[in-house]
Parts: sequence; C-alpha cells; structure tokens
Amino acid sequence: MLNAQFFTDTGQHRDKNEDAGGIFYNQTHQQLLVLCDGMGGHKAGEIASQFVTYELQKRFEEENFIEFEQAENWLRLTLKDINRDLFEYAQSHEDYRGMGTTCVCALVFDRQLVVANIGDSRAYVVSTREIEQITHDHSFVNHLLMTGQITEEEAWTHPQRNIITKVMGTDKRVNPDIFTKRFSYYDYLLLASDGLTDYVRDARILEALSEPLSLEEHGNQLIQLALYHRSKDNISVLLASIEGDNV
Repeated sequence: MLNAQFFTDTGQHRDKNEDAGGIFYNQTHQQLLVLCDGMGGHKAGEIASQFVTYELQKRFEEENFIEFEQAENWLRLTLKDINRDLFEYAQSHEDYRGMGTTCVCALVFDRQLVVANIGDSRAYVVSTREIEQITHDHSFVNHLLMTGQITEEEAWTHPQRNIITKVMGTDKRVNPDIFTKRFSYYDYLLLASDGLTDYVRDARILEALSEPLSLEEHGNQLIQLALYHRSKDNISVLLASIEGDNV
C-alpha cells in the first residue's frame, strides 16, 4: 500500500472542475488509485468523470482479494462495463449526450502496479534521476509522434495536440491499454491530467519531485507549477510515494 494523495484545482480559465479522482480500498485493503478528466469540449464532462470515479470506487470496494494475475482482466472488464453504463446513461439523458472522460488508474500490489488508461491522462514513475511515462496518450499528436511523422519538440507545440482519439462514454465499446510496472528504484507514482502535462515538461516535473519536500508539499507544488506555466485547464495530480524495491 502506498502513501497517496489526490490534488485538484479548477485553474484560472475554467468555471468548473471537470476532473475527479481518489484513492480507494477493497475488502482486503488493496489499493486502487484513480484519476479522470471530463471532456471540457463535451456536455457535462464533470458528470462523466464523477460517474467513472464513483463506479470504479463502488466496484472495487465490493471486491475481495484480487490476485496479480487477475488484475489486468479485472481492470479491462470493469472499465468496459463502466464505459457501457456511462454511454447508455448519456444516451438516456439528452443534456448528457456526447459527454466523455479520460481515465487512468493503478491497482497496487506489493512490488508491482497494474495500470490502465483510456485517453491522455498519464501515469509516470519517478526517481531522483529519471521520470518514465508508463502510459501512451490516446491522441492524434501522439499517433503522429509514435509513427515518426513529427518529433517530440513538434508534438509539444502542435496546434492539434488537444485532439483525443479515445475516451470513455462517447462510444458503446472501448478497450483500455493495460501496463504492468515494478516499483524498482522509483520514489513516486504520479497520475496526472493534461492540465499539468500539457503545460509543464517532464524534466521540470522530475526537478520538482527531486526536492526534499513532503508528499502534500510536492502535490501542491505541481499544481502551482501548472498555474505558473499558464495552464488553461483544470489541473489534477494523484501522487504516491514508493519505497523502492531494489531486488
């Protein structure tokens, strides 16, 4: 189990906060970390992000012990089911049609994580020397980057970098990406919405998390960094401290 906290801020350019997230526990006190970013360009993004967060919390809290070998299947099937429920809920409420949300979540085991993502909210592991992005953005610009059509520097300033290619709620079926990661040598697990990662470069995040601060101070610092870099979005981070496993 990790020492973890969720931090969120509406930001300077939005009237409401469409992000949601939290740290949840099942019947055997296993830990699930969740961060969702409701789509600001769609209707009722805050409803979508809260819906997915609440459903993940509810379903996880009902579970007993989840074996590591079962975790990938549990996350995939649960996210698919919640996506279908969200889509049908939106279809039955005219004001909510077209709403959607990203989701990144991590199921924590003794020495490993199982991470799922849909959209461009990210998961990182961070040590004093490196920051490694676990997830891959479901975005138009990341597709261009992964296929070698643009460079990382071009991706950072691309005019279409806000186009997301996969979210929860807008289609009846969605398939999350699933990753496993060992804790070895890392100090922090970071889940973040694009309110941080679209405005603060990874190297600056690494620099900030290398400072000798408490978990709460680090989380607040990342929010302030996004504001300093003039983030135009809601800003959310879920930060967890890791005791490195050097085995």
